[in-house]
Parts: sequence; C-alpha cells; structure tokens
Amino acid sequence: MALSEEQLIAMYRALAGSRAAEQEITELNKQGVLQGHHSGLGHEAIGVGVGFAVRPDDCVQMSHRSGMMLAHARGGYSLTNAVLSQFGQAPSHYTQAEGGPRVCSIVGLVGTWVPMSVGVAMADRFRGKDTVTVSFFGDGAANEGAVHEAMNLAGSRRLPMVFVVENNGFAVSMPTSEATAAEDFASRAAGYGMPGVTVDGHDALAVYEVTTEAVARARAGRGPSLIEAVITRWEPHAHGIADLRSAEEMAQARTHDGAQILRSALIERGVLDEAAADAIQAEIDQEIAAALEQGRNAQAKQAESKQADPEPMTPAAAAALTYAE
Repeated sequence: MALSEEQLIAMYRALAGSRAAEQEITELNKQGVLQGHHSGLGHEAIGVGVGFAVRPDDCVQMSHRSGMMLAHARGGYSLTNAVLSQFGQAPSHYTQAEGGPRVCSIVGLVGTWVPMSVGVAMADRFRGKDTVTVSFFGDGAANEGAVHEAMNLAGSRRLPMVFVVENNGFAVSMPTSEATAAEDFASRAAGYGMPGVTVDGHDALAVYEVTTEAVARARAGRGPSLIEAVITRWEPHAHGIADLRSAEEMAQARTHDGAQILRSALIERGVLDEAAADAIQAEIDQEIAAALEQGRNAQAKQAESKQADPEPMTPAAAAALTYAE
C-alpha cells in the first residue's frame, strides 16, 4: 500500500524524532543518569517502518532496540514521554496504555518472549479477530530454542504472525558469523513453512514495504512470515560492555544513517525540501529540549527532598500494564 505525501512526512517526523530522542537517552546513560540502557541508535528505521505497516489493534511485541521508535511511530507515545520515562516521570513504551495500540512486553531471558506472542496470535484467532501479531528479536535470540519452537508452531498452525529479527551482526559481543553457519536468517523460514525475506534495516520505506506484504498475508489467513532486517548498531550492546569493533569500525557504523536515507529519498521525490526538513527537526529539538529540562528539574527536586521511592504496584495493576488483552 503506497503512502500518501502526508504519511511520508509523518514517517520522516517519526524517524527523525525517535532518532533525536534516542540520541539524548543514550547520552543520559553515558552520563550515569540511566543504568544499563541498550541503545537503539542505528535501529530506528526498523521500528518506524513496521510501526506504519500495522493497525492499532494489531499486537506488537517489541524488543529492546527499536521499541521506542515503533511505539512513537504507531501514535500515542510522544517524544516527551520517551524522554521523561527515563527519569521515571512517564510510562515506558512497553506499557499498554488504555486506548492505545496493543503491545505485548518482553522478559529478561533472551528469546523466551517470542512464544508469548504466539499465544496472543492463537487467542486472537479463537476470538475471531482479523488482527496480526508481530514479534521482534535479535540475531542472538534467533539461535535460542524457544524462538525456533515458536516459529515452528506458528508455521504449523498458520497463525497470523510476523517475526522480525533485527540482525545487527552481534549478540552482545559474539559475531553472527561465529554463532551460525547460515549466511542469513531469512532462509530459516523455509523450515517452518513460511516465506522469509531480508531487508535493509536502514531503509524505513523498504522495511514498510516488506512488512505491509507480510501483514497482509497474515491477515488473509495465509500464515506467518519471517523478516530479517539487517542493521548496523551504532553503540555497544549496552553501557559498560566493551564493543569488539575498532574506533574506525564504530565510526563507519554511523555512516549507515536511516534518518538521512529517508530524508534524501523524500527530498528526491519532492515530498520535502531542505527547509521543510530542517523545520521539522527544529520542532523535534524543541520538544526534546523541553522534556529534558522537565526531567532534570524533577530529578533535582527529588534529590533535594530525598523523596522516598513510590509504593510498588499491586499485582493486579502490574498485570494490567503488562499483558495484552
């Protein structure tokens, strides 16, 4: 399905905005404001491309790289919330907001969240819904048994699912070339009786196109698909974990810029010009700067008052924010 000019501009706004927010969040982590953040810098086009290809009632199970970008692209999750959530002043993008797009959270054990999404897809089918469930995981998780079992079950039951593997070439510090003999992950799809496709994860429009096709296939009852989005991670796996790449390789990684690729594509099509793109970026920068100021002020006030930690959620309240309906 072709996007209108208005939708293309909205896609650029979502991509440029989530890039800017993720940049600030990554810097907050480096400054010690956050602990253990898994930076999604470089992965933004995947989340945005998928976000524009699904409906609000489709259930998306985000991973830890492009989740914020996907939530922002789907609507209802602002850049302000993305920044303030890092200060504990707003819900995270994993939260199932009332009336917002459906999400299914992940858990800490690598890959074990994927079978959960299969359960959501099965439940939706039993309820007679025409919704699609999308599950994200990384190249490291792709080698976990739970992921294989989930895809095998989804294929055998022809469930309305789309599996998205974000292949950035490293599982923490393990190169993909040392973790598997396969040349790609998309070829594994044949073993589960589903189509597999590899796409440039830096190209939001290409991600949107393959996801739209996979979603339409699933919604029509023709079963699941596997999308391998090949991407370059800009940062180490997480703060405090050394990256095996050299300084030159890390610098080269930043030349693969999804935001610039989309900006150039839209300018070439005549959808945007440089002035319009700069104006969008200025609006984004203003919103993020205001959110940062608000977050830092809240943090300072909390430190001054030595405010006690809030009361923990009740199990019922936590469940309401965690599990998809």
